[in-house]
Amino acid sequence: MMGISILEAIQLPVMSQTKLVAGLDGLNNIIKWVTIVEVIDDINRLQEGEFLITTGFGLMESMEKREQFHALLANRKLSGIALYTGFYIREIPESFIEIANRSALPLIEIPIDINFSMITKAILEQIVNKQFAMFEHSINIHKEFTQLVLGNQGIQAITQTLSRLTEGSIILFNQDKSVVGDWLIHDDVKMANKDTLEILSREVPLPFDQQVSQLLDLDNPYIMSLYAIIANNVNYGWILTIKDKQRWKEIDQIAIEHAATVYAIEFLRYKAIADTEIRLQGDFLDQILHGNFTDISEAIERGKKLGFDLMLSQAILQIKVENLPPNFERHTLNEMLERLYRIVSQVMLNNSRQFLLRNRLDGFIILMETNEDAHPSSKLSKMAIVQQIDEKWKLIYPQFPLRIGIGRSYNEISRLSQSAKEAQHALTFSKLLFKPKSLVEYDDLGLYHFLIQMQELGMNVREFSETHIGALLQNKRQSADMILTLETYLYNNQSIHATAAELYIHRHTLKYRITQIEKKTGYSLQSPEDRFHLHLAIMAYKLLASSND
Repeated sequence: MMGISILEAIQLPVMSQTKLVAGLDGLNNIIKWVTIVEVIDDINRLQEGEFLITTGFGLMESMEKREQFHALLANRKLSGIALYTGFYIREIPESFIEIANRSALPLIEIPIDINFSMITKAILEQIVNKQFAMFEHSINIHKEFTQLVLGNQGIQAITQTLSRLTEGSIILFNQDKSVVGDWLIHDDVKMANKDTLEILSREVPLPFDQQVSQLLDLDNPYIMSLYAIIANNVNYGWILTIKDKQRWKEIDQIAIEHAATVYAIEFLRYKAIADTEIRLQGDFLDQILHGNFTDISEAIERGKKLGFDLMLSQAILQIKVENLPPNFERHTLNEMLERLYRIVSQVMLNNSRQFLLRNRLDGFIILMETNEDAHPSSKLSKMAIVQQIDEKWKLIYPQFPLRIGIGRSYNEISRLSQSAKEAQHALTFSKLLFKPKSLVEYDDLGLYHFLIQMQELGMNVREFSETHIGALLQNKRQSADMILTLETYLYNNQSIHATAAELYIHRHTLKYRITQIEKKTGYSLQSPEDRFHLHLAIMAYKLLASSND
């Protein structure tokens, strides 16, 4: 509820004969309502911001009532108190003055020739007039912002208008806490980093996670308002307003609230556009990967309309969100995928890469420009971009890591389906590597390429595995130890010391196991050919085991 300050109230003509006897530091307290009480029975019934007018009946006769009045002066609940002198109190006691000064509660002495109703009427008239003026001002602000939205002026125009209305510096953040618009009128205010504001060369952390909306009185000449932009119970971002402390007005917060509404409309508009783009891109990407187009020129022309040049080199990424528990709430996952889309978009934009994206239930399929001619170190560049996506995601959802498979780059549109298959293989086989990785290129799969080719040629991978290491699998209790020992030994280039250290076993134990492996399989680990067959057989075994999980 809006009101007037104590200072404004005592400047009214009707208050000219009154005297401020204590609480000078509380002159800016806001009077929200005026209450007249002769006998103060229950101080708990008085409301926050009320201006109490009383004759003080019984205060001088009862110690209990004086102690109760002392508590009322000290609790900082009221905006101020006006005491009549001449009825029941000859002069205001020193104890009242002392507590009022300590509590910054204005204590006003009123002579008996001023009528109760005159004061009440004068103050309430000012409150009502101020509320009406504020309401009228609020309507004008609403109209101005509405015209910006209807005129499709965009976020920057809204930000500039809000800065003019509040006479403050404005910074707009999206829900990822990234700056998406600003209008700074203070030379000594700037963003130091993502979560920190720099004011007068001092860093001020931004409390995004403490409250939804808050007004902070900074330890400098400025005051800061952080206001959340919320629509349909979803936080789309924040409005940060910095203004000279002495010039902050109640209407500034009203302007910010109106701006939050139109910002929410803009964010929802952008989201609707993004959703449509994703759907169109996804449909087109499906057609490319399945070869559902009349000729290549048709696909190239349609790609250009979507802002993607299919004449360049490109590769497929398969992205999956890991560690999702059973029955994970779908709307929560959708919010996570929306955030992942924004991360991908920002990383691709920062690296000047075109991309098309297709939604999956738990991730994305992405066609990304690699352009090997423009980027000689294309493999490193491609992986560097994927790492940027992964790093930004980890900052937000460390408990739900990404797994990303990366296909080879191709210049021919007809071979992009092969890149998609390679990316899927990289995604699938990445967990089976001796040292599992979350970001894997198809070329990193090593010998798994042979297994993939064997499967595609119709060869029996299970029979191959059992032929070479079946003897190690007969004893279920020992089979896991034997397989792990053999794989670790081969991975460490037959180093007894490195293998024993990695398995946390004694070298003699390792040598015994190696002897048993050679004896049971009939292969010699000194033979490169035998080692190759055993290594491939272990990988086939792991592949079969994972497909049965």
